[in-house]
This record gives sequence, structure tokens and C-alpha cells, in this order.
Amino acid sequence: MRRLATMFSIVMIGVIAIWYATAHQGEEFHGQGHMSMLQQQALDAVMAEDLALTTSMFIDQLKNQLLRWSEQDFSNDEFHAEFQEELLNHHHFEGFAVFNHDGKIENLAGDIHEQDLIKLSHEIDGLESSDPYTKNGNEYMLVGCTTPDGKKVIGEVDLSFVKKYVRDLAHVVDANGNLFIGGSEAEVEFEGEGIRAKGASKIVTELGWEIVVQSEPDGLKDEDHYVEHEVILSFVEGVNGDQWIKTSPLTLVKNGGPYYVVRDETRPTDQLVYELSLLEEVETVEPNYFYTKQRQEPFVRRQGEIVPNDEFYEPYQWNLSQIFAEIGWNITSGAKDVPIAILDSGADPDHEDLKDRILYGYNAFKDDGEYFDEHGHGTHVAGITAATTNNITGIAGVSWANPLLPVKVLNENAEGTAFEVANGIRWATDNGAKVINMSLGDTFNSRIMHDAIRYAYKNDVVLIAAAGNDNVETPMYPAAYEEVIAVSAVDNQRHKAIFSNFGNHIDVTAPGEHIPSTFLDNAYVMMSGTSMAAPHVAGLAGLIRSINPELTNVEVAEIIISTANDIGPIGFDPYYGYGEINVVKALQQLTNGQKGR
Repeated sequence: MRRLATMFSIVMIGVIAIWYATAHQGEEFHGQGHMSMLQQQALDAVMAEDLALTTSMFIDQLKNQLLRWSEQDFSNDEFHAEFQEELLNHHHFEGFAVFNHDGKIENLAGDIHEQDLIKLSHEIDGLESSDPYTKNGNEYMLVGCTTPDGKKVIGEVDLSFVKKYVRDLAHVVDANGNLFIGGSEAEVEFEGEGIRAKGASKIVTELGWEIVVQSEPDGLKDEDHYVEHEVILSFVEGVNGDQWIKTSPLTLVKNGGPYYVVRDETRPTDQLVYELSLLEEVETVEPNYFYTKQRQEPFVRRQGEIVPNDEFYEPYQWNLSQIFAEIGWNITSGAKDVPIAILDSGADPDHEDLKDRILYGYNAFKDDGEYFDEHGHGTHVAGITAATTNNITGIAGVSWANPLLPVKVLNENAEGTAFEVANGIRWATDNGAKVINMSLGDTFNSRIMHDAIRYAYKNDVVLIAAAGNDNVETPMYPAAYEEVIAVSAVDNQRHKAIFSNFGNHIDVTAPGEHIPSTFLDNAYVMMSGTSMAAPHVAGLAGLIRSINPELTNVEVAEIIISTANDIGPIGFDPYYGYGEINVVKALQQLTNGQKGR
């Protein structure tokens, strides 16, 4: 393969220890009524330290990225064009520049100027930084460092990432004492020419920032156990909930399966519950309850949803909520006798979130069982499909129980040939795979690969492949083969991902932008690509066959397609196929005794 459906961008999130540490502290303190003030302060101190360490690691990542970029040959026009696109789609950097020894710009991408060197007013341990500033409504800062040959590299950093993980957990005061992340209700006191937020605090050494955690005592108030003006309801059989809500004064907040969250600003929650309960069209109605993060159950049940306790689930795994996995897991979370093969660059057999999921594997290059991943792409894909879930650490997978068969058909550069791919397909088929995911592809229609595809298909394997990341209509193989479920990618707004290929061969779509998953050496990263969308579908196929192993691969595909949520133009379209996969609808169709369309 020339180039495979690789990541569009990578953002390390494995460094974030906030959720793990605070969850454990909560277990230590919780269980005897409300926390005391000292206990809350201790928990706040842990959280403040976690946030500060997270920010430090994030800044270190930025510095390393700048140094890596500085080593590239910008005189190469082809590379420079590729770099411009890479920077455009980078999660954090908005601009990049290399300055020579005279302070003149040698290489530039983005909106950086020579006078910006003056803004680097802070220097700690070789890292220079500016004060945070606002541009176009967002917070930015400049970071810079010196290369081994004495040049200066500067990057303009979008601080949305910092604001996102800090959220309402803390306030951030910059090196000059200015509060630049934090709500209007922050308690502050003046200190010299700046301000200081009250609460448990920790200094981010590299920047001189202070992170302050300021929790409300006693947690939620008694009257705050549910979202005011919101209720969850379901409808009696035969009532079209979507249409009913459209003709009512209610506002739809979200829906999944038979459940709808609706809102009415003019009526309090108790009145909404009472009045809606009187309607014959409504089957059930109740408040939209909050849940407390310090609960001690192995997982949280939230209004018909199962919320895993994995550390990165709630803050980052929007993708699983978007396909309604949380409700679907009430029906099944997988079965140990339905293996899913991941044809990719292998997998990290020692990763904390994968080692208990991997059954065994295969190396198509060496014809042996050494499937270790040297690239990271396969490890990421494997985690999306079936990472160990509800183990407090890391991420949740679409499937919790289906075993994985890593098949190494891509090398350390995420490259392979039709031979390796075909060989891997046949090995997976002969070794019990019920589902095969192929987050790889190219425009070449290989007969040998198609023969292997047909072999697996005739042996009743469900085949899934990524559509490709070139934003073109040109078919990519194996996704374009009729035996394969072709998957395009959408973002968290259910819009086509900017990179996703399209065409009349697309069957369904799934989340594929900014997807967190496992990576080499017990790390966690975000990647984007149709490579990330496809394993969502593979995980769903595994769940379907876990309920009914007797279903044929044709029937499984029909269920996935027929239960997808139609998005974009009405009916089939070349961007989303038949729509975005819906885990709960697919599994409910099985439990209702239906096989497909």
C-alpha cells in the first residue's frame, strides 16, 4: 500500500492524570456523608497538582513539536505544502516560525511576525513564553525555544485545550497575576498589581502560571439533583417522538433510542413532569437527574445509560455518546466467543487497556505470532474497537468483551502490500475472526486482496474498511469492494469530516475526528481519520454477533445499515451513506426479533 488511512493529527492526552487521581481520592474520602472542609481541601490540592502537572506535560509536548518541526527541510516545496496543511489541521498550533541568529524569519507558516519575538517576556528552563492574549474570541499564547544550532523557533498556541480540560474545575492565573481562565464567580483577592484566586493552588513551573481549584462545599445542593426545566421522556408504541416534539412547545436537547431529553424554559421541572405524565402519547417522563462523580459503583447508570468509569471517557469520548453506545451497553457489551481481527500495524500487547483484550495475533510479514506494533496506528484502532472498559484508567471501547486478534499487515511506517493484507485476511478468517477491521487502503484494485476478501466473505466474516482521508470521490480499496462495509467519518457535530473520502460506495459513517484511544507505551492519543471511524463499526458488528452468533455477515451488515441515523440529504447520499451508526437501535432491532431491513 502506498499510503494508508492514517491519522490526520495526534494530540497526546495520556499525560492527563486529573480524572484518575481525583476519582481515587473520592473513593478514599466518600462514604460517610458529605466531605469535611479538610477533606475537600485535600481533594482540591490533589486536583490542583494534577492540573498543573498536566499543563506542564502539555507545554513540554508543544516544545518537542517545535523542535521536531525545526529539523524539517522547508526548502522542499512539496514538504512545505504538506506542512502548511498539517499546521492548518493541528489541534494546538496556529502558527510556526524559525528565526535565524539575526532575528529574521527563515521559515514561516501562519500569522507570526518578527516583532513577536518581543512578546516572549518569560523564560524558564529553556522555554520562552508570552502572556496569554485574546484573538478572535479565543485565548492564545506564544511559546518558543532555541534549537541546538542556536536558532529560535516560535509557535502560536491555541489555549482551547487548556480551557477544555480545566473547564469548571479550576481557575488559571498567569505569571503577571491575571485571571485568564475562570468563571465570574471566582473568589479573588488583590496582591500587588495582580490578583490571586482563593483555593488549593499549584504553580506550573514552566510558565509561572498558578492553577487554583475552588470547589463548592458539600457538593450539590438538595434542589440541584436534576437539570431545571428539563425532563426525559419516552413515547407509547406508534407515536413518532421526533414529529411529536416538533409540534410541541418543547425544545429537543438530545435523543437516543426511545428516550428524549426535552426542555421548556417557561415551566419548572416538577410541572413539566406532572403535565406530560397526563398525556396519553407519553409512556414515561421523569427529571433529567444529575449524577455525582464520586459514586462508588463500578460504573454509573444515568437515565438508562451506562457511563464507564474510564478516566478519559467523560471528558473526551464524545464519540461513543454520539453513536448511543451508553444506552446500547444495557443490552450487551460483547461476548468472549466473537473475536474481532484488527488488520493494521499490529498492537501493543503490554498496553494496560489492551493486554487483557488480545487473544493472540499474527505477523503477515514474518509469518509468525510477533504482532508488536512499531507505529502506533494499529494500537489506536484496537482501542477504539474494544479497549478494556470500566477499569478506571484510560478509555472505553465500543465493545467491552469481544477479544481482539491483532494482525500485523503494516510495518513501522504504516505501510504494507496487497500480499500482506491478503495474507492477513486469510489468517484472520482461518483463526476464528467473526469481524475484520481494515483501517487501510489505496486506489489500486488488487486482485489478490479481492480474492482474500471474497474468501473471508464466503466464510461469513463481517468485513469493514476505512474510506480514506483525501477528501476525494475516488474509491479506495478494500472499502470499495461490495463485500465490505465502507465507512466515512464525521465530526462531533455530525458534519462530514473535512478529510473524509466520499462516493456512492460509502455504506455508513461514524465519528472520526479527534478520537482518543490507546497508543504505544501505555500512552493515549487523539487521532483523526476514517481509520478511526471504521473500528466504531467493527465494534458494533461484534456486539451484534454477540447477541446472535447465528446471524450471517449479510444480516449483520443489513442491521448496521438499516438502523443508521439518516444525516445529511434525505436517504442515501455519497457523504454519509445510509447514515451514522446507532448502537442502541441496532441492538434493539435484534432484541425485538428483527434481523434487518
